[in-house]
Amino acid sequence: MSEEVDKLNEISDFFRRMNAKILLLRMLKKAKEEYDKYDYELARKTLIQAYFTDKKNSVIFRGLGCINQFKGKWNSAIRYFNRALKYSDKKEIEYTLLGMAYYLQGKLDDAIIYFNRAIDVNDDYNPAYEGKNQSLLENHLKIIDLQESLKKQF
Repeated sequence: MSEEVDKLNEISDFFRRMNAKILLLRMLKKAKEEYDKYDYELARKTLIQAYFTDKKNSVIFRGLGCINQFKGKWNSAIRYFNRALKYSDKKEIEYTLLGMAYYLQGKLDDAIIYFNRAIDVNDDYNPAYEGKNQSLLENHLKIIDLQESLKKQF
């Protein structure tokens, strides 16, 4: 009888875990749909709700970072991306998001550092190369502009 009870408890635990995963996936899908409709506040609320289902889910932190980035809350976005990085299996995504956060602020040297980290983790990750190339190009253009302005002064 004890073995049967143990087996039933094991099955019950399995279904509870699966139900929690399904619930989490539904919330993440809902948050993405809200984000895609530009309803960032509703997406944020859904992600916060999802956080209470799984407090170590990188996708939740990634989403919260993107929402804050869109709002121009750079420090918050970077904190969320770093938290996502802590739990992520796909660190190249978080490094690229960090690079983009710095790029959008015009901090090109910092952006390049994070794009390079993404490439170090996964040298086939094209978004990191695209971000790095754009940052390098803009850095180069700034140098040319500086050189031109110095020429005009003399």
